Amino acid sequence: MNQIKNGFKSVTKSIFALLLIVSVVFGFANNAFALDVKAGPIWNNDDAKAKCPVAAQVYDAEWNGQWTTTVWGEMSVCGTDLSYIPPMSGNVFAGPIWNQDDAEFKCPVAAFAAEKSWNGQWATIIPGKMSVCGLS
Repeated sequence: MNQIKNGFKSVTKSIFALLLIVSVVFGFANNAFALDVKAGPIWNNDDAKAKCPVAAQVYDAEWNGQWTTTVWGEMSVCGTDLSYIPPMSGNVFAGPIWNQDDAEFKCPVAAFAAEKSWNGQWATIIPGKMSVCGLS
């Protein structure tokens, strides 16, 4: 009986150690493979705080707080929790859009993230929560 208890404890410890190793490896792998999304030009951290959440929202992702300029005055990218970027067409998510002025700020950013152009159209699909921007 003692041998069975000791064997069970040993197997339990081994399984726990394996699960710990797997979770650490996948935890690091998830961060290591996070992808950037385009956001157009970002001029400073305040601008990034406004644009990056919109760019990430296009892919139903979260902005990870990181950004970098890739072409000065033309293009910056925002870090996300994405592991792949799906192709986009039609409409893209842009978070809540409150009015036309807000759409004119958010929709070009969302379109940049989708590597498309904004067609000037937008619609609220969930009031106060989610709007979409049309792509061309």
